[in-house]
Amino acid sequence: MVCAPSTYLFYAFVFVLASTPALFAWHYWHEAQTLGWDWINDDSRGMYVDCAKTMITASGIAVALLASSAIASARTASAVVAFSAKLAAVCFISCVCLSLITILALSRGYERARSRNSDGHRRIGLTAGPEGRLTTAELLCILFPTAAALSSFLVGFLFLGRIVFYF
Repeated sequence: MVCAPSTYLFYAFVFVLASTPALFAWHYWHEAQTLGWDWINDDSRGMYVDCAKTMITASGIAVALLASSAIASARTASAVVAFSAKLAAVCFISCVCLSLITILALSRGYERARSRNSDGHRRIGLTAGPEGRLTTAELLCILFPTAAALSSFLVGFLFLGRIVFYF
């Protein structure tokens, strides 16, 4: 089966957009390793948790819309629309699961980093602030699900748009 050039262009765009969060994660990783920017505080944790919650909410709404529209148009959908709807639903559900993992990793990583910082300051008789330095493992446990969740969200959103294009 021969695909239209627009199909190839769409999949190239999906690939580029899905790869972008991995570049973000690598950039963050690189700065943490070279510049020592692997500290976390309450404000940054809260900001990233809010982003993850927003992706969870948006993904949940998108899956609900897909499910409700799938029932109404199950008999009239083309193969492209059906495939796009299934892939979008899988991507959005993956985004929800990965975002929950990210929230847990951020929360636990923050607590561990803050506790290590407090212990270090307590040993020398100082008071520590509400921040701490993440270990390599903690940073990786945050960056991998974050990049995967954002990629899943973006791919799901693109395939949701593809469904609208074919109606």
